[in-house]
Amino acid sequence: MFCVERAEETGKDARALKDLAKIFGYLAAVIVLGALLAPPLYWTAHWLAGHGIFPVLAKFKFQKFFNRAAVVSAVILIWPTIRWLKIGGWRQLGLAPDPRWRQHLLAGFFIAALAVAVMAFAYIQLGLYRWRTDPAGWGKFVQVALAAVGAPLVEEALFRGAILGLLRRSLRPYHALVWVSALFAAVHFLKPDEAFDPGPVGWLTGFALVPHSFHRFADPTALLAGFTTLFALGWLCGEAALRTRALWMSIGLHAGVVFVKMNFEAVAKFAVKAKDRDGWLPWVDDRFENGLVPVAVLLVAWGAVRLWLAYENRHDIAARG
Repeated sequence: MFCVERAEETGKDARALKDLAKIFGYLAAVIVLGALLAPPLYWTAHWLAGHGIFPVLAKFKFQKFFNRAAVVSAVILIWPTIRWLKIGGWRQLGLAPDPRWRQHLLAGFFIAALAVAVMAFAYIQLGLYRWRTDPAGWGKFVQVALAAVGAPLVEEALFRGAILGLLRRSLRPYHALVWVSALFAAVHFLKPDEAFDPGPVGWLTGFALVPHSFHRFADPTALLAGFTTLFALGWLCGEAALRTRALWMSIGLHAGVVFVKMNFEAVAKFAVKAKDRDGWLPWVDDRFENGLVPVAVLLVAWGAVRLWLAYENRHDIAARG
């Protein structure tokens, strides 16, 4: 009996490692394809700007196009990756239809949006941020709304749907959630160094930028302030997915964070002088989402989600009784 159980555990461990290897293979393919797509995107944008079409595109650095190319690559490669991983449907990933999907979507959005909005209000009151005088930022509502819909749909399907579901086949739910939250944080923590000058853009410029995407990992303060926040967001969305066995609440939570964050950054800016910045680290950073204060806010949202779902469970038990 012991030998059988041992063999089963060994088999699960081997499958977990195999699934992880495939996931990292997907991420590597996203980077390679993104590096290849970035130069044509850059050239096309500057050609359009040079002909008077969307002239605003001319002001963006190559790094911006590298980021967008990576997102496009992630979407393009999702379907072949699903086929490669032999996923037959959402039920194989531990997900099921959610009869309360509208309620969970809206609850997640408002819990996260309210928590982040309270933090933004506190930052204004404390003088850490101030309203922008430039009115241009006040007209980005539609752009922000589209980002708040698109990014959560894609990222929740990938991280809390496909990757978390895959790892749950071999690991306990919360062990899998630790891996997925860390992976989610690491992927989002990778940002091309804006200070790096790639020179004239050629076909290999995207690959030259890849090593400079890891520069933030060398800064311990940025690692604590940024990576921790992203991990907390990944955990918040992941636990909502585990508890509801669906993605609707995690999509709402992610969308609420993105919507308020991007709108606030469009109309307000960091007001702490450079000489005083170290006094606020690692609690608050010049990036709105970084710091231990945002981590605390996400923990409050996590508590609110648990209370909401516990209330639902009690209500269901009372209705059946």
